Amino acid sequence: MSSTDHNEGPARDSPADAQAEPEKASGGISRRGMFGLFTATAALGVAGFAVASQVTGATSDPSSAGSRAGSGDLGAGNTAETDIAGSGIVEFDGLHQAGIATPAQSNIVLTSYDANQNASRSDLAATMKAWTVAARAMTSGGSAKGDPGISTGSRPANLTVTIGVGASLVQRLGAGRPAALADMPAFAGDQIDPARSDGDIVVQLCADDPLILAHAERVLTRLASDTLTLRWQEQGFGSTGARRDGRTGRNLMGQLDGTNNVTTSQLATSGPIWVDEAEPAWMTGGSYLVVRRIRMLLNTWEHESTTRQEHVIGRTKATGAPLGGKLESDFVDLEARNPDGSPTIPVDSHVRLSKPQSTGESMMRRGYSHRGAVLPDGTVDQGLLFLAYQKDPTTSFIPVQQRLSAHDALSAFTVTTGSAVFAILPGTSSHSDWLGSTLLA
Repeated sequence: MSSTDHNEGPARDSPADAQAEPEKASGGISRRGMFGLFTATAALGVAGFAVASQVTGATSDPSSAGSRAGSGDLGAGNTAETDIAGSGIVEFDGLHQAGIATPAQSNIVLTSYDANQNASRSDLAATMKAWTVAARAMTSGGSAKGDPGISTGSRPANLTVTIGVGASLVQRLGAGRPAALADMPAFAGDQIDPARSDGDIVVQLCADDPLILAHAERVLTRLASDTLTLRWQEQGFGSTGARRDGRTGRNLMGQLDGTNNVTTSQLATSGPIWVDEAEPAWMTGGSYLVVRRIRMLLNTWEHESTTRQEHVIGRTKATGAPLGGKLESDFVDLEARNPDGSPTIPVDSHVRLSKPQSTGESMMRRGYSHRGAVLPDGTVDQGLLFLAYQKDPTTSFIPVQQRLSAHDALSAFTVTTGSAVFAILPGTSSHSDWLGSTLLA
């Protein structure tokens, strides 16, 4: 199910020891200067998501700063007044784009676009500039150019706009494809629909009010109508109640989903999800996003006994405790044995196989449940929109998923139908900067 279970405890980015003096430039603060400006010490509990290990809309460490709605100071880069009622504002500009280390909102719209055949580099740059201006306005509660008035009078509801590019667009631009932006290999059991995979550009919109998301999506799509064509779109939801009180929420299989997720800081310049001194330079301060659209075979899953479900996952269903433990936070003891000598946590359990075998396999999961159309067999297309941010998918997601696809007992109850990898662009240094400026300028 493309997940990781960080049994050693949440990994955190390490902030720099000193805060550098920001460099002044005519257009604002330079990106190099930003790295000094934003290296103040901070760490946030951040929501993630992957079956049986992560949860939509809940933070991995309820006791950490920013883990509950209403806390969450992201520093000078992205300040968040997280508010379930919908009045919160997440600052757009910062070292990294908002919507990654931001506490996860309750709803998502994820849209992939393809560049039109006749779209030039300057056309794409103009679109990104227009998107940046619109995103700044909408995330602060203002109106954007061509605003359709869908959510007139509404507060921004912690809206974030996060944008990335696919390998196809990078190659088209001749910008130098990063090794980490690798094609996803075929995994056993996948039933990938090309029409619901990949794309030139991805836009992740998250907010606590779905009407705000509908508004933002229409604004951005209209602004790009002469340059981009919509390729696919997914909508998802999380557990608002769990997010409100800091509990770990549940996925559509009824499992607590979000335990021991990697945490990170919006101020960090390095760590398990942030790209630091990158080659090519246009990725410095960015991250890589793996998207997997996973259908849960709930009719099959729900016929299994609770005991069988717990053995598949490796955790108790009621509390989320690892088998053999009592609390969700208990150490996952992969060496523990039953009285008959068999492993307490089965060898094919999701928790065992998703355990990182090196620090390079760390990912921050930020996913959502989805429910959609009725399929030809009469079942509802529903499951998990798996999102994982990481420094390099070739050393993190891909090796973990190779283990899972070969041996994970959970694979009998899921089918992956969509897949993509995107390079998430660095943040913007000032109001004069725009997303993708180092890639498209």
